[in-house]
Amino acid sequence: MITEGYFVKYKGVIWAVKGCYHPEGYVVAVPRKLGEKKIKKMSESIQLVKEKFPQLLKYVDEIGFEVPLLSLSEVEVLDPFKVSIFQFNDFINNFLDVGITGSYLYEGKGNDLDLISFNSKNYYILMDMRKRGITSPLVEVKDNEIEGLSKQDFLRLKVKRVLEGKYKGIPYTFKIVECEDFGKVIRKSKFGGIVKIDKALKPFSLPVKYLTEEGYILTSFRTRYTELEEGLRLYIKGTLLSRENFEDLDLDIAQVVKIM
Repeated sequence: MITEGYFVKYKGVIWAVKGCYHPEGYVVAVPRKLGEKKIKKMSESIQLVKEKFPQLLKYVDEIGFEVPLLSLSEVEVLDPFKVSIFQFNDFINNFLDVGITGSYLYEGKGNDLDLISFNSKNYYILMDMRKRGITSPLVEVKDNEIEGLSKQDFLRLKVKRVLEGKYKGIPYTFKIVECEDFGKVIRKSKFGGIVKIDKALKPFSLPVKYLTEEGYILTSFRTRYTELEEGLRLYIKGTLLSRENFEDLDLDIAQVVKIM
């Protein structure tokens, strides 16, 4: 199963696999590295596709908008669970069923460590490590990762997360993926307003889900929107995806997400 957290090579470009739904024979992915340039912002990735690979963009009912579709027969899949890095074993060996993703997966080097797992028990291991002071919060934000949130809000959320942090001075990000079927999008509408998180339905495994007092469900595949607290009020300007079973306020395609 290829999901969020995997990478593929296509036409000399490194592509990051996005989400859980992938049409038969294809993978949804966006450019991550073109030549020596890394693309971290989703808006920049999609713009690059429009300029260099417009033929890949297709509308997918289960996603609700156009996404790049790469044929599995034309890509090389980079599997996070077939990589090992000896120097990080003292950290990785704390966890269950872990793969190595990010730059260490696609180029064998990096400044930080990106991990992926389908085992939700790892979240509680991370919580315990933070409580015992084995890991520490991340307290800096890079300009090239700011999108949707302001720099102040980005940092405010980041310092509280255990899915991101530092171990012996090395930054890490931990993706826990637990896929589920969201169903098809039947209509879309513009959204702008304040919502309040009433219940954190699935706050640490991707895709995250939060039920709001207003009846919408906030969803995201991005680490920046994990571990949001119940009671948090957000101003959101974006698109409401009306699915077969719920009203999906997708944070990943929001133009603005602001903590109130």
